[in-house]
Amino acid sequence: MKRALLLSFSLTAASGGCTLHHSKQALWTGDQPEPRPDATFVTEEDSGLMLLGAFTLTEPDHYAVLLERARRRHRCERMHHAQLDFFTDHWLIVAFPVSRMTLICEHSAPPVVNK
Repeated sequence: MKRALLLSFSLTAASGGCTLHHSKQALWTGDQPEPRPDATFVTEEDSGLMLLGAFTLTEPDHYAVLLERARRRHRCERMHHAQLDFFTDHWLIVAFPVSRMTLICEHSAPPVVNK
C-alpha cells in the first residue's frame, strides 16, 4: 500500500511542470527623460530547449537581440526602463529556458503636416 501511494505521488509530481525564476534585472535606469503620454509597455521573448535539465540544444536570444527586435517590431523611437527576466519552464524530460524583455516604448511620432 505504501509503495502504491509513493508511486502515485511520484508520478503526480513528475507529470506536472514547474517554473524556476533565475533573474530579474533592470538593464538601464537613471537620468532618462519621462516617457511621452502615448508610450506603451511592450514585451519580447525567446526560448530555448534543454533535455533532462542538463543538455542545452538551443539557447534563448541575447538581451541585445531582444531590444533590437522590440525596437523594430513595435517601431520604438525611444525605449525606457527595460527589464530582463530569465526563467526556465521544466516539463518532465524537457525544459525551456526563456528570456523576456519588458520595456516602455515611445512609438515614432507621426509626421506633422502644416496646412
